Amino acid sequence: MTAFPGVAGEIEQIIGAERTADLLKRWGGCQISIPVKAKGSSLADVVGEGAAELIIREIGPGKLTLPCGSIRGMKKIQAETKAAALDALAKGASLQEVALDLGLHTRTVSKYREELKAEADAAQMKLPFDRE
Repeated sequence: MTAFPGVAGEIEQIIGAERTADLLKRWGGCQISIPVKAKGSSLADVVGEGAAELIIREIGPGKLTLPCGSIRGMKKIQAETKAAALDALAKGASLQEVALDLGLHTRTVSKYREELKAEADAAQMKLPFDRE
């Protein structure tokens, strides 16, 4: 059983879930060109030369439309959600409020709050004290 639908599932069986996810994060929902040779190709830049060679051997060179266009935008959405969570926490919102407002788990929000505290601690001015 594969984690991805359609041709992405076929690619997953060839190169594994992690490399397939990398491919979909880059070009999900788009048409790609599978090159004749992997070396120096944009496909190899994303999945690695060995994985690109496997795709070429199993699927063949040519045009291929990948599913999962929504995966391509996930990093941006996650970054925006994290920024909104950090902003809300900095303004005094509770873990529960942030989690409910942004559709996050309270443990995720708690982790963000710890990051915010660590940044504040790092920014705190250190005072020189003599310990003699």
